[in-house]
Amino acid sequence: MKIPQLIRIRESLASRISLWIVICVVMILTGTAILGNSYVAKSIKLEESVRANGILYIVGQRLNTELISVEVAVRNHLNDIKDNLNDADALYCITQDMLEDNPSIVGSAIAFRPNYFPEKGVWFSPYSYREGNTISSKQLGSADYDYHKMDWYQTTDSLKHDYWSEPYFDKGGGEMLMTTYSYPMKDEAGNLIAVVTADILLDHLSELLDVKYYKHAYACIIGRSGTIISHPTKELILHQTIFSVADKMGYPELKEIGQEMVDGKSGIRKWKSPSFGSSYIFFVPFEHTGWSMAIVCKASELFKGVRQTALFLTALFILMIVLLTYLLWRGVHRLIAPLTTFTQAVDEVSQGNLQATLPVIHSKDEMQRLHHSFSTMQQSLARQMEELKQVNEAKGRIEGELKVAKDIQLSMLPKAYTPTADSNNLDIYGQQISAKEVGGDLYDFFIRDKKLFFCIGDVSGKGVPAALVMSKTLSQFRNVAKYEDDLEEIIRSINKTTCDGNDTCLFVTFFVGVLDLSSGQLYYCNGGHNKPFIVGGTAASLCEELPAKPDLPLGVSDEASFVVREYTVPVGAMLFLYTDGLTEAKNKQREQFGLQRLIDQLKSGTDSQEQIEQMTQAMHQFVGDASQSDDLTMLAIRYIGNG
Repeated sequence: MKIPQLIRIRESLASRISLWIVICVVMILTGTAILGNSYVAKSIKLEESVRANGILYIVGQRLNTELISVEVAVRNHLNDIKDNLNDADALYCITQDMLEDNPSIVGSAIAFRPNYFPEKGVWFSPYSYREGNTISSKQLGSADYDYHKMDWYQTTDSLKHDYWSEPYFDKGGGEMLMTTYSYPMKDEAGNLIAVVTADILLDHLSELLDVKYYKHAYACIIGRSGTIISHPTKELILHQTIFSVADKMGYPELKEIGQEMVDGKSGIRKWKSPSFGSSYIFFVPFEHTGWSMAIVCKASELFKGVRQTALFLTALFILMIVLLTYLLWRGVHRLIAPLTTFTQAVDEVSQGNLQATLPVIHSKDEMQRLHHSFSTMQQSLARQMEELKQVNEAKGRIEGELKVAKDIQLSMLPKAYTPTADSNNLDIYGQQISAKEVGGDLYDFFIRDKKLFFCIGDVSGKGVPAALVMSKTLSQFRNVAKYEDDLEEIIRSINKTTCDGNDTCLFVTFFVGVLDLSSGQLYYCNGGHNKPFIVGGTAASLCEELPAKPDLPLGVSDEASFVVREYTVPVGAMLFLYTDGLTEAKNKQREQFGLQRLIDQLKSGTDSQEQIEQMTQAMHQFVGDASQSDDLTMLAIRYIGNG
């Protein structure tokens, strides 16, 4: 062969592709398969570790919220206990209130020190507990049930501070698997008066360990000494420790994991699970109680993506070899061959594979410029997709946290009203609909001393800031009105608390009232809120606003004064309270629902729930498909009278 012919062959694009394509493709794909599989395995392991830790964090937050609510319930009743130390029998009502205020608590006791009440003997512990849907009470202490020797009593007394016990079966007391929160109540000299307790069921804690993120996975909790507190296998709970299970199954690595969990460490370890085989266990400490939580996940489920990637690379390798053979058999044209290869890479990118490898172009022509332009665009798209992924992940976490916040906020509002012997002349129903995930509207009511204490309010603004002010105001109303009868003092105290540290200048329109159930006499203060309506009573279809101009909203000035006004509610009349989210609801034409439409919907003789449901339906029909722009809260109170 002549030298000029050899030069032409070497310069031919078809001959260069034919000579190097097999070598390059085999080397690149083989190297990519090896390195890519290793990189993907590490990335997935890291990603799943972050995901599992996030799941553990969410579960931990659920447990933490549940336990804190129990602690707050106990502390909120300490003053009531101290105020009734002169009447031992009155203490049963306090333990009953604690169960009524917190549905998570299944039992509550006030375990007094020996002979604190001489007339009651050595043991005196008023105890209330749940029996189905009812709450019962009894005196817990006796020679057969010497609570002074119980772990929850002695440990709390020796530690001198509150304490969560290790789970146990309360034989002679609650007769169930539980864990107990104990708080030492002391006198002014620092001496122990009693240990106030609240019990929650282990089954209730297990319900909070909801792990549905993996098909083959489960969650568990172990105690400070390694005792299994929560596990899908019920027979292990409280009967085995993680160390005894490890010895029984012959898993020394499980014993090492258990020791790290008991020591309060967190991490990820691989082990052979009896249920799943090769598995990974993710564990973190639950510092609130000293327990440790773990998620066990099947390894094959974690690395499912690695196998799929390996299959994809293998298929791609075979495809490239077949393509190479076809091109060599057909004879790659000097111009068409690089364009075809480039087009295939572009197709992969258009289908979503932004990491697709572009063919290398050495020729200084349009193909090289096209390659450079597309490579730049590909890198830009990859960065934008990664940024979008991070934004979506952050958005998902925020939405999850806001959902939990909304559930917590709704749990603060009264769920339902159950008439009692002292309040069977009353019909109450309330409803709150937030414009966002959480809102700033509030309402509350409770009955004390044959009087109905109630309130409704609207925090300026929306979202999380308004929700925080809402929960603060609602808690202050409940805490003050529980023991204070002076309505002016109640609203003045709430106003002062709202003003303190109000750097965001948020204010609350607030209406608070006390209805004497025996006489129908209503005492109320209006802090800048919409005037409630009185519906029905002495005249058919009567509908009028409560008299008197409102005072300043709460949070405007800590020196603001509030006037207590009176009104006699007619028998059969309904007091209808609402926030401006009702009257200011807008349709797509930006028209407001308005006060007149509200009045037209108010009907005498209707029960409270039906009135609010009809009002809600009328508002939705008016608004149509327009989005809700403000929080909406309604509270209806119908006074039936004594006869």
